[in-house]
Formats: sequence, C-alpha cells, structure tokens
Amino acid sequence: MAKQRKDIFKKLVGLEGGHKKWRLGESKTKESEKWIFHILSADREAPKIESERRFKPFIAIGIICFLLFGIMLIRAASLQIIQGNKQRVLAEENRNRGSVIRAPRGVVYDRNHAELVKNTPNYDATILPSELPKNKNARESVIKNAANALGIPAQDIEAKVEAKGLSYTEPILLKENVSRNDAFIIMSKGLKGIDVPINPIRDYLDGGLLAHVLGYVGRISEDELKDNGGEGYRLTDYIGKTGLEKSYENVLRGKDGSQRYEVDSKGNVVKYLGEQEPQLGNSLVLSIDFGLEQKLADSMKNEMSKVHATKATAIAMNPQNGEILAYVDIPTYDNNLFSKGISAADYSKLLNNPDHPLLARGISGEYPSGSVIKPFMAAGALQQGTITENTTVNSTGGIKVGDWFFPDWKAGGHGITNVTKAIAESVNTFFYAIAGGYGNIQGLGPELIKHYLDLFGFDKPTGVDIGGESRGNIPTPEWKEKVENESWYLGDTYHMGIGQGDLLVTPLQISNATCAIANGGTLYEPHFVDQVINENNQVIDTKKPKVLNQNFIDPKNIDIVRRGMRQTVTSGSGKQLQNEPVAVAGKTGTAQFGPNNSKEHGWFTSFAPFDNPTFELTILVEGSGGGDVTAEPIAKEVYQWYFGGRK
Repeated sequence: MAKQRKDIFKKLVGLEGGHKKWRLGESKTKESEKWIFHILSADREAPKIESERRFKPFIAIGIICFLLFGIMLIRAASLQIIQGNKQRVLAEENRNRGSVIRAPRGVVYDRNHAELVKNTPNYDATILPSELPKNKNARESVIKNAANALGIPAQDIEAKVEAKGLSYTEPILLKENVSRNDAFIIMSKGLKGIDVPINPIRDYLDGGLLAHVLGYVGRISEDELKDNGGEGYRLTDYIGKTGLEKSYENVLRGKDGSQRYEVDSKGNVVKYLGEQEPQLGNSLVLSIDFGLEQKLADSMKNEMSKVHATKATAIAMNPQNGEILAYVDIPTYDNNLFSKGISAADYSKLLNNPDHPLLARGISGEYPSGSVIKPFMAAGALQQGTITENTTVNSTGGIKVGDWFFPDWKAGGHGITNVTKAIAESVNTFFYAIAGGYGNIQGLGPELIKHYLDLFGFDKPTGVDIGGESRGNIPTPEWKEKVENESWYLGDTYHMGIGQGDLLVTPLQISNATCAIANGGTLYEPHFVDQVINENNQVIDTKKPKVLNQNFIDPKNIDIVRRGMRQTVTSGSGKQLQNEPVAVAGKTGTAQFGPNNSKEHGWFTSFAPFDNPTFELTILVEGSGGGDVTAEPIAKEVYQWYFGGRK
C-alpha cells in the first residue's frame, strides 16, 4: 500500500520515467508529499461525500411531503369529524333546494272582535342568484326574459345580482305588488332563478282612524335585517315599522313554511320532497271600542268644522285598569299607503302637510296644559298641607306683584274662593296662591310642584304599548338656567300654577292622571292590547293592569278634588254636561300659545259615572279657543251616545 502511494506520488511529481524536473529541497518534497497524501485521502472519502450530497434533497422532499400529508390529515379530520355535521348540511342544501311559503301575520281585533287588520295576497317577483344558470348566455337570457315580463330594465336586474354575487343564496326583490295575472305568466315561463311568491300584506280596515295606534308594516331595511339577524328575516320580508305593528312584532309575526325538492348537478328538479305549512302569527284583541272610536271622531269633526279647527286629539280610558277605549288623532293618514309601498309623491304630501298628519298628537304632541292641570296642583297643595278644604282666597280679578299683574280670566274676579270652587270655576288667583304664595298662603314653589306632578306621571313617558311617546316638561329654576340661561322669577311659578309658561304635557298624560283622580288615587300604565290569541282563538296571554303609583295622595284629598271636578259640571265651567244620562265630573282648560299668547287650545278632561267611574275622556282641540267652545260640546255628545244606549 505504501509502495502504491509512492508510485502515485512519483507520477504526480513527474519523477517516474527518468524525468527529474523536480529540484526542490528535501523538506519541500516532504511538504508536497503531505499535501498530495491529503488529496489522496480526500479522494478516498469522495464517494461517501457524494453519496450524502445526493441523499440530502430526498430528505428535504420527504420532510415537505410529511408536512403536507400531516396538513391534509388534519384538514380531513376537521372536515369529517369536527365540522362533519355542518358539511353534511351544506352538501344536503346543495342537493336539496326549497322555496319559502310566507306566513301571514296575526290579525288585530277591537274589544268586540271586530276585525281592524287583516292580510291580503300580494305577489313579489324575486331572483335567487345562486340558482341562475352558470352559463353566461343562458343567464343573460333568463334576466332579459324576466325584465321584459316585469317591465323593468335588464340592467337593473344585472346590477342587483352583481352587487350580491352569483353565490348569494337569499332571494332579491325585483318588483313588488305584481298582479296575479303577471305572476302566473312569469311562472309559466319557467325562468330558472326567478320566483313570484305570495307575500301577504296588511289591509287596514279602520279607515285611518287608528293609523297612529296600529302603525304599519314595510319592507325590511338592510339595517333592520342586521339588527334582527338571528330571527330568520330575509330582505324580501315585511316588518313592523310603527305602532302596535312594531311593538308587538314578535307576537304578530308568523313562522314561514317551505316547499322542498331535490335537484341534480344542473339544478333541475328531480324529486319533490314535501311541504311544511306556514304558521299564522298570533293575533291581538285590543281594548279599543271601534264603535266609540267612530262616534268620537265624527263628533270631533263636526264641532271642529264650526270653528274651522283642523287639528285635535282625544283619548277615552277605563280608569279602573288603564285600558284605552278610544284614541283619535285629527288629521290622520291611510296606513295602507305604507303597507303596499308608498310612492315618493304620496310620502311628500304627508311630510309637507302643514297639519302634520303623521304626528300622533295624543302621545307625541307636547302642549301647554292650561287649567286642566289645576286638579293635580290642588291635590299636591292639599297633600303638602299648603291648603285645606276650608282655605279661601278672595279673587278680585287678579294679583299684582310689583309692576306685574297676573289676571283672573273673569273680570272683577270670583269673590271668596275655596279649593272646590277654584277647580269648578277655574279661579286663577287661587292657583297663583297655592303655586307661588299669596297672602297667608305660603305656596308650593317650583320644586314641590314638580314633585307632585311627577307623582301623577308628568315629565315622563306613561309606558303605553305603542311607543313614540314624548315626556313633556315640568320646568324648574335649574332647568331654566340651563336651557334658557335665565333666572327663575315668581311669575314663572304663578304661570306653572295655571298650566302656562314652560310647562308642557301630552294629552295621554292628562288622561291618565285624570284616571288616577277618578279611581281614588291609583295611576295605571295605559295600554291598547287586552289579549293575545292564537289561530284557534285561544287566549294565550291577557294584559294585567300595571300600577305605576298609588297611595301618593290621601283618599280624603282625592275626594276633595273629585268633588271640585263634579262641581265643575253642576255649577262651574262645564255646565253643558249637567243633563247627561250619568253624573259627569270634569275640568275645562284654555291654554294660550303663539305670538304674545294670542291663540288658544281648548281642553276638556272628564270622567263618569261619578260614584264608580268606568269611563274617562280627554279632548284637546288645537287653536279652537276655550275648552268650552269645542272640547266640551264634543264630550257632551259622546257621553249622551255612550251612556244613552249608543244611539
């Protein structure tokens, strides 16, 4: 072996064969020999290194394959084990298709089961992008045919599909209120992805009298769809927008049914799988007496025409439980316009009407109360001990404080006046005294006035079940400083005492507070819905009276106020109702407003029978003059009809 290496060495350095060209010293030769030996050793190891070099790529590829296989294994486990049920459902949905059968909403009845709202058939044309032909030419043909049949531009349909994408699986509305004949024609064409389902819409039968109470339904918006995302709504659905339709949406809304069928890979129907019937929504039975509703509205229109008044509201309630028996707003509107899709022109007319027919005056209107606030002022003063039943004030025509004069409405005054006479004759001087003080009467002051009016439900919503309430305003020195940047004066307190100045109320607040006087001191939450019934007319829920406040005024003090309101009818400002079939108690009111208080709202609030009240009625006629001019005559006619045999 050593000899072989030496021969190799000689060959490399050129010594073999007699060539002696290497003439270096011995040490240099030994160095070279070592170097050459190193090369020979490396050459001996070369096969091993080359083998390793060739094997390394296979190791890398193996690692990559192992990782890919691991990822595939994990993904397969996730799809088959963790998401197995979900994937099976998706696969079934891809194979099994269906169409929705719309569920009608529950209907609405009055207390005597007279139908106020029903459903009528309506056809809507829709497109389902995911079921359109995949072939572009075929898809364009379907869209063109649908556009021609519906009388709408094909570009509009294309834009709606593009906005959602061809994979979108919810129907998109193309046209609403399609006629029955057109619906059948479209369906006969067999346009893939186009459907014309029946979508029942509301038909309001009240002639608009209860538009603000019933409200209306309309097509669900994108925002409403997001807000109700978990409730199964679609963009083609209707939803309650206002009134009872909105506040009882979950009660009235039914449960949609469906037709299911199996399709092949091309989307062709190969098998009918069955049908699930839609479930009708639950229905409402209201406390409203529609006969009374009509009579009240007719009486209001008749009296208003005499003084050319155009705006008014009236509320009738049962003082014993908070039931609302009638509710009238004039003017009103036809809520059928909204249920069928109101046109821009019709909506503009409503918005630009100077009488604001969309305003629910009874619950959303805020007005100076005038003298109808006086019974509650009197109750607070009696409860506080500011006055007693025997406290008197000499009314001589008004009160003079410095340079300011606060008048009675009657020139020369009313003479010696106690609390019942003050209520009956609406004596301003007496209420100036109990509000801000006069003579030997200290007065409540603004804070205590607010305290007692709060107890009667003012300055807050009543909680009535149609929403949209205003809260009114009971001013205080802090409020005036903050809102008007002005100091509070004695005159502000005097004005509060007679229901003027910055004091604002809603007619429903006056009506509900009057009920508390009528029933002996219990404030109930007013409500329109009495019962909820199912499709078999079985009662599934009954509205129970909800007490908001009670025992906040002593019964003896309530009785004093009640007698003052009865005296209003027997000898005071409400004498027009002296000869009704039952004993009526009430309070008139005249609320000044407008530039320099040059205009007047007419109020009248009342209840009957006096000994055991079951009926309360509050009327406000805007800009009509004093309450005795229009409001009181309306009440007179209604009481005669309601307690006189409804003739």
